Parts: sequence; structure tokens; C-alpha cells
Amino acid sequence: MARHTRSTSGASAAPTPPSPLDLEPDRVIPIDETTKRRMHFRSVVKLFVATSSPNFMLPWQMSRQEACTGSGFVISNRRIMTNAHVVRDHTTVRVRRHGRSDKFSARVLCINHSCDLALLTVEDDAFWEDLPALGISSSIPNLYDSTLVVGYPLGGDNICVTRGIVSRVSTLSYEEQKYYVLHPELLVIQIDAAINSGNSGGPVFTENGLVVGVAFSGYAGSADNIGYIIPHPVIENFLGEYERDGSSDGICDFGFSYQLCENESLRARYKLQPPNSGILVTKVSPLGPGAAAGLQAEDVILSIDGHKIANDGTIDFRNDERLSFHFAITNLSLKTSCKIDVLRAGKKKTLTSVPGATPVLIEQHRQPGSSPPYLIVGGIVFTPLSRGLLDVAVESLSEEAWQAGRKPKKYHDQDVIVIISILAHPINHGYGIRRLPLLTHCNNKEVRNMCELKAEVDKVKSGFLEFRLATGKCIILNAAECRKSEPEILKTFAIPSPCSASLLGASDGDASAAAAPASPPATAQSKGRGGKRGRTEATQAHQERSLRKKQPRK
Repeated sequence: MARHTRSTSGASAAPTPPSPLDLEPDRVIPIDETTKRRMHFRSVVKLFVATSSPNFMLPWQMSRQEACTGSGFVISNRRIMTNAHVVRDHTTVRVRRHGRSDKFSARVLCINHSCDLALLTVEDDAFWEDLPALGISSSIPNLYDSTLVVGYPLGGDNICVTRGIVSRVSTLSYEEQKYYVLHPELLVIQIDAAINSGNSGGPVFTENGLVVGVAFSGYAGSADNIGYIIPHPVIENFLGEYERDGSSDGICDFGFSYQLCENESLRARYKLQPPNSGILVTKVSPLGPGAAAGLQAEDVILSIDGHKIANDGTIDFRNDERLSFHFAITNLSLKTSCKIDVLRAGKKKTLTSVPGATPVLIEQHRQPGSSPPYLIVGGIVFTPLSRGLLDVAVESLSEEAWQAGRKPKKYHDQDVIVIISILAHPINHGYGIRRLPLLTHCNNKEVRNMCELKAEVDKVKSGFLEFRLATGKCIILNAAECRKSEPEILKTFAIPSPCSASLLGASDGDASAAAAPASPPATAQSKGRGGKRGRTEATQAHQERSLRKKQPRK
């Protein structure tokens, strides 16, 4: 919780097939250790990132600006790899080389939050002088292999090196996916070297001098010496997708929920007899790749892309190691077909699916430069439910809105619309909210998204506007009085526009440019610990424990 042909050295009898990694092959460079390590350090850079995220409770404003630091390393084609969470919500990114004092302006090329990887580049040629690209290992390290973590964690300004071993190879979700059902897991390597805030995005080396992964998370619980790195298969898929499409967004999944088949009676009910084994599908997302391939609830998935699934949901990996079947899915490249063997009513059936990212109902990450949609009608502020809003207002959310946000997405343009505030004005006197309510209808018509809501409001030139809530309550306003009071409400609360740019339309896009300015920058802090920014380890752990205590219903 990511592209180019692979270079070869010397003459070869047969040409090497192209690979998304235009990097050096796995070989030991015959140079002394001191020279080798200096070369590593020279290609590891420190990132200085200014960030500003939207204020989701006041969506026409931006939150206070923050300054953060992280790590990165140079790969082929004048690119720098780092973690997505290091440059999330960035406004500016600057890069400093090891042993240098000047900082160079960097441009973000691609961000994939699902695999927590990002690519940057620097336009200034002076930055790239005598700066070699690091080679990425094409293999997954074995247990007890030595590793070297290099980066710029908290505690100093210079480069920092820690040594450890590979403790475990497993699968984990790279993101804190709290608010929806599906939890795709990617391959992850656990090491016992220290990975602290600021190490995020830095390389992890093997003994032969190749990058074996990208440091991205440390464990914030009570255990010590647990760190996680992003391994080669995830990096290769990320780079391959970027090279092919010019972007990378999401990871492969089929969009289904499942149940393990370890119970004997359960297996008998679904006629799952040896040598067959698998997992039982309980729900299928209507818009997911699984549904498109014909996957149905109560199918038993026997194998995915040739990987036979055991009744405990694991597949063979290597030697005596086993991994979750999620690896067979998330390790696939997007837009490449694969076979799914299922048992349906006791009969085997083979489905063909093109893996993709299942659309989610609650937006997880905003697009760079975008702001949350909102609409103000008579002082009533409507906005779609998003992860950013949940992070700041989950305790204020109504039960109806909470449950609606956890359902699978049925339509590509579907929103969960809530009221986040009522701006006090005589026109809305008598209306109030204690918890953010879910909007279901406007003028007796079910509204699917924010655009439909605005269209319904604009239709009514006279008479009444009626907003029906999931609780059964309603808000009724005089349409003419709403339009008359709008300038006064906007002026009173210093709001630049009655709706966001996405609802104004292309012709009115300039009206959204008057977003409220961000506050002055805060002191610089390092990024790390799986995407948590500007927090020490103790503070982060405390806040995570507090959040869990405050959310018993999850």
C-alpha cells in the first residue's frame, strides 16, 4: 500500500526480448564497495514538496499549505521514481542531489495512488550531469537476503543508510481503504531495516548493487523493525502502463467479494470436491471486470491465469511459500486478457476477462488541480461524498449516507450527495443538520449526481424547490427567493461562486478561478509511514488509534 527496453552488455548470441525496464541487467559490477556505494548515493535524491489540499468542509477554499520532504532515485530516461504519497496534493516539487546544495524544480509525470508510485523529471540539464540511472532487479529477493535502505528520513538533512534482511514476502493493500468493500492487495516485501518518515520513495538495494524495491511504509503499531518495500513486479507494471498509455491509474482487480471454502459442508453444498479447490464469490460489482466477464455470485473460482487457488484462498508462489490469490490478479498488466476457471452449479466453466480497475463509488483521490464539486442553493451546501470528506467528517456523517457510500457503484456517473452545511440566512430559517444527511430526490426526481442536481434546480424558475433526504425529512425553499438571496449569501461568507467549476461548464470555467487563497506555509516535515504526512511516528500512531476508537461501526 510503477519503461523501456532493457539494456544488455557485451555480445550475445540471441537478442534479449524488450522489457518495460530500460535498465541494467542483474549482474555484479566489478568495482570496489566504496565506489559502488558512492554511485548509489549520487543517484538518490531528496524531495522538497509544498502541498495544499482542498478544504472539504468549505470546498471553495484550499487548506493550509504544508512543506514536506521525501526521497527518490534516478532511473532511465531522465526520470525520478518516488512514492505517490510523497507528491500527493503537490503545488511545487524541488529536488536536491546528494552532496549538492542547489535545488532543482521538478515536474510530476505520473501518479498512481493504488500502487503508491510516481514519476518525476527535471528539465534543467545541469541536474543530470554525471548522474547515473540505477538498475532495478528483475527478481524478487529470497528470505534472509540482505538489503540496504537509502534515503532522507527525519533526524537530519544528510543521506541515511540502514541495513536489514528480507523477513517476509506477502500481499497487502498499499492504501488505507477504509470506506468501501473491495480491498485489492499487491505483492509486498517486509524487511527489518528501519523505514522512517522521509524514507518514503527511496531505493532499497541488494548486495549486488541493484534496486530490489521502493521503501514506502513503516509499521506504526507496537512491533519494532518492520518496514515494507514495493517490489519489482509492481514497479514493472507501473512503468509498463505509463510507457504504453502515458499515464498509470489503478491496479488490476475483478471487482468481487468472496468467502473461503475451508468448511466441509460449504464445499459439499457447492459440489466442490477434490482435486478441485477455490473460493466462493459472494458479490460482484456491476461495473467491475468480473461482471463484464460473466462472473456471478455463488461461482467458485478454481484458478486465475493458471494459478490454482486453495480453499484457504492461497496460491503457490515459490519453493514452499504461498501467497494470497490477490497476487494472481494484481500482478496482471492492465488491458491483458486472462482466463478464470469457475465451478458453477457443479460444472466447470472458463471465463475470459480483461483485468482493469473497478470503479468505486467514493472518490479516493482527486485529480491534480481539481477541487471538490459543490452547489449552494439558498445557503444549503451540497457536495458528493469523497474520501477527503470522510477523513475530516466521518463522525458527522449520517447513517444513511454512511451505508450508501459502502455500496458498489451501479452507474459510471453516480454520486452520493450529502449536505455539509447550511449557511445561515432568513431564507433557510428553521432548517438545521446535526449529521450530514443523504440527499435522495430533488423536485420528486431521484438525482444520480451533482450535474443532475444542478439541472433540476435550474429548471425551477418559480414556485418551490423541494429536496428530499434519506431520513424522510425535506427542505423546501422558494426558488425565486433563492436566486434573489444568492449574491448576499456569497458576499457574507466570502464565497467566489455558487457552484464549483465542474458544474459551471466550460464556458464559465474562469469563474472558479477565484478560489480562496491558501494560508501561509507550515514548517517542513518528512513524508513516510505509508502516506501519512507531517506527523511524527508517535503522533501518527496515536491518531490512528483514536480514529479506530471513534469509528466502531466500521
